[in-house]
Amino acid sequence: MRPARCHVTHTAERRNAPPPEDFLRCLCMMCSYYTLGRAVHSLSRIGDELYFEPLEDGLCLRSVNSSRSAYACFTLAPLFFHSYEATGGTCHCKIHMKSVISVFRSLPSLEKTVEKCLISLNTTNSRLVIQLLCKYGITKTHNLSYQDCESLQAVYNPDTCPNILRAPARLLSDAVMHFPPTLAEITLMASPCGKVTLRNYVEEDVDATKAMLTELALSRDEFLVYNLKKQSDITFCLREFRGLLSFAESTSLPVSIHFNSAGCPAVFSVDDTVLEVHFVLATLSDTDRASQTESQNNRGGYYLERLLVSGPFTSGVPVKRRRTSPLVPVDSVSSIITKHNFCRQSTAGPWGRPTNLL
Repeated sequence: MRPARCHVTHTAERRNAPPPEDFLRCLCMMCSYYTLGRAVHSLSRIGDELYFEPLEDGLCLRSVNSSRSAYACFTLAPLFFHSYEATGGTCHCKIHMKSVISVFRSLPSLEKTVEKCLISLNTTNSRLVIQLLCKYGITKTHNLSYQDCESLQAVYNPDTCPNILRAPARLLSDAVMHFPPTLAEITLMASPCGKVTLRNYVEEDVDATKAMLTELALSRDEFLVYNLKKQSDITFCLREFRGLLSFAESTSLPVSIHFNSAGCPAVFSVDDTVLEVHFVLATLSDTDRASQTESQNNRGGYYLERLLVSGPFTSGVPVKRRRTSPLVPVDSVSSIITKHNFCRQSTAGPWGRPTNLL
C-alpha cells in the first residue's frame, strides 16, 4: 500500500506543476520539412554537432568541422514555416549530429508519409522535441537532448571578394560528378577572359606521370553571373562543396561563389526569399603549396588556411591575419584566420548575415 500512496502523491505533484516553457515552437508542412531535412544532411557533411539558434527573425542552423576550416550556416525565415513563434531572449545550444540525422533519415519515404512537423525547444527540460505528424493519425515524437553553448559565428563579408560566379546547381553537380568520391580537394581556376577550369588537386611530391588527372572546362556562357576582376586559382575541400550542391539542386536554386586569391576563404551561398545558406571554406595558400612537401614528411599532412569560428560574434571588427603554429590551442582564440595542419586521407540576407571576412 505504501508504494501506491507514494505514486498517488507523485502524480498529484505532477498535475500541479507548471507546464514546461517552450522557447521555440514552429510548424512546417511536408514540403518545408523535406527542405529542412536536406539542410540537416548538408550540415552533417561539415561537422559532428549541429548548432541550433532560434531568433525572432528566423531559425539558424550552423556547423563547423573539427579543424575549423569549413563553416556552414542555414538561416530559415519565419515565412519558411507554416507558423513560427520564438520568445524573447537568446538561446544557443548544440546537438549531436547523429541524433538529428536519425529524425531525417530516409527522406524519400518520409516525404510520402509525413504531413506536418512540429518543432519545440523546451529550455526547462533541455530537450528539442520534433514531432512528425504522419498519415492515418500516426505521430512520431523525437526528444533530443542538447547542451548550452556560445553562439557560433564566422566573420566574413562576401561583398569584399573581387570575383563572383553564379551558376545553376545542376551545372556544378554535373561537373563535380566526373571526379571520384574519394577525392579530397578540387582546384578552381578562373580567368577574366571567360574560362573556368576544375581540376583534381595533386600534391607536388607526387609523380605527375603516375597520377590520374581530371580537368573540366566551363565557358562564360554557362554561368548566370560571371564577374571576375583578376585571375585566381583556389583549392578547397570537395566533400563540403558536394553537400551544398546536393541541397541547392534539391531546391533548384543557383549557387554563388565569392572568392579572392589562394589562401583567402571562399564563400559559397544559396539565397531565396525564405532561406539563406552560406558555406565558408578555407583554401590552400601559395605558401602552403611551396612548403607542402616538407609538412608532408614532418606531420603526415599539409597546411590549410584555417577559419576560427567560435565565441561571440563581433560585428564590424576587422579580422587580423596572422600565422601561428598549428599546435597553438584554439579554444581561447576567436574570429581569426591562422595556419593549421589539416590531415587528409592517403588515397588519391536579411536574417543576420555576418558582415566581415578577411
